Amino acid sequence: QIYELAEQFLGVDPALAPIPVRPAVHYTMGGILVDGRCASPLAGLYAAGECSSVGIHGANRLGSNSLSELLVFGRVAGEEAARFASSVAPAAPASVLAQAQAVEQRVLGIRQNTRGNERIATLRKEMAQTMEDGCGIYRLAETMQKTCDKLDELKERFKNVRVEDKSSVWNTDWLLAIELEYQLDVAQAMAYSAINRRESRGAHQRLDGFEQRDDVNFLKHTQAHYVAGGAPRIDYGPVKITKSQPGTRAYGAAGEKAEQERKASHG
Repeated sequence: QIYELAEQFLGVDPALAPIPVRPAVHYTMGGILVDGRCASPLAGLYAAGECSSVGIHGANRLGSNSLSELLVFGRVAGEEAARFASSVAPAAPASVLAQAQAVEQRVLGIRQNTRGNERIATLRKEMAQTMEDGCGIYRLAETMQKTCDKLDELKERFKNVRVEDKSSVWNTDWLLAIELEYQLDVAQAMAYSAINRRESRGAHQRLDGFEQRDDVNFLKHTQAHYVAGGAPRIDYGPVKITKSQPGTRAYGAAGEKAEQERKASHG
């Protein structure tokens, strides 16, 4: 199947030439801040799975943890959300309607902007490139700062995005624009979080003097807060450690040595 896909979509015969390999987003290490009952600081908002940060992962998600996380915390979130809904009085219909209409107008405004001159594909491509440049596995303060600056620029340019398809049914062009706005928020939160973390941990590896993990100053969760406009405000929350102590994410002989050292240090 891989052979056929390479021929069909890339025009590459794997028997004669290498298959191009490019990075892609598989998951994010973090998400909506929630407690052990999947409740966020915003009353009534519950989250589970890879959109949430419930606290069971460290600096890098363990493989195959996602399904078990969904089974456990998906049920918790559903039960807690139902309990919350039955314990509070219904909101005033006029207030709920006003909120819904405000969101509707904002989303409709993206499609109806006839004076915009920014293409969705262009902004998306530039976002992907700057994230690859500054927020890949190996990172430098200089390139991360350029990424932060570029994302600030892209968010401003997004205000002039143009949706070519003006229809209201099955409009994938409009959907891509809506998704892009949220992707820019996530990218910005990641980049600003990364440049403030002056250490290496998990998949965040710095090569500019912060190559080692720093548990004294950075054994804590990074939290990005958005206010009206501008870049996210970065602060930190405590890490609750129960049974498993922080360790080095390494592979092969290096990983075996790190595990032996960890066991020795804990008796």
